[in-house]
Amino acid sequence: MTQAASERVMLMRNTPMSARDWAELVEQPGATSISADVGDLALVRQQGELALYWQFVDLDSMRLHFQPMFDELREEIAEADVDFVTMDLVQVRERDWLKPLLDDATFDFFAEWLDMTHPGLDPEAIPEFPEGVEMRRAGDDDVERMFEIWNGAYGELSRAAGTFDYYLDEHSWAGVLERDGEIVGFAINGQVKAAEGPVLEVAVAPEHWGNGYGKLLLEAATFQLTTQDARRATIRVRPDIKQSLRACADAGFRPGTGGLEYRRPTDEELIAQRFEEKRKAGVKARFGGWR
Repeated sequence: MTQAASERVMLMRNTPMSARDWAELVEQPGATSISADVGDLALVRQQGELALYWQFVDLDSMRLHFQPMFDELREEIAEADVDFVTMDLVQVRERDWLKPLLDDATFDFFAEWLDMTHPGLDPEAIPEFPEGVEMRRAGDDDVERMFEIWNGAYGELSRAAGTFDYYLDEHSWAGVLERDGEIVGFAINGQVKAAEGPVLEVAVAPEHWGNGYGKLLLEAATFQLTTQDARRATIRVRPDIKQSLRACADAGFRPGTGGLEYRRPTDEELIAQRFEEKRKAGVKARFGGWR
């Protein structure tokens, strides 16, 4: 029988979380969790993706139980209509011990992320647009172009297509930036809660980078949040995309919590193919330097 949550002290977590936070996490609609005396795993649908969370009482327990518990979730993963499972590592100092576990579960490092916060939105800060550039509310006819820009801006660092659908379903406001009638970028806001609003996405077509459009879109997005009584704004960026960091900093956002994202495909044939590629690469590494 699983010990009461209050009796277990979880020393190993993929992201900082209290017992109450965990309870709320696994009670979300569509969440699936597995519990044991020594730890828990949970699959949670978040922003159009399937995310894995875990917590264990100690490292030895995790080494022994992580893989068997994860195997119990494989059927759930296979039935999910997603391309991959994500897993974040936040404030995990030593990761060398974790790599063999992630390798066995076929999780690969994907990219870093950084949460940024604008601590003091000004409702009087109305953005000014240069000549030939204007902002308007996005419509259904703009979605295809927005998705094209989104994929182009992130390239190999793009999130799942389901995330873009989530943005469209959950947005409180979406706007497109036009230059001479051509859509060159867009911004999407989420719902404001407790005077804080998320900028879900800002993207500029790569061929229009360097014109200050990212900062302009952020200013427009945060101004729209103030119309819903927001006084703080948040956004998640990829540090590997240097333009996004500069645009956010120029627009008044400051760095906060960062983390590492790992991914695992849900396509078992693709997983087998990658495993074979790694195996062959290992053989070459061992025997390639014999001369």
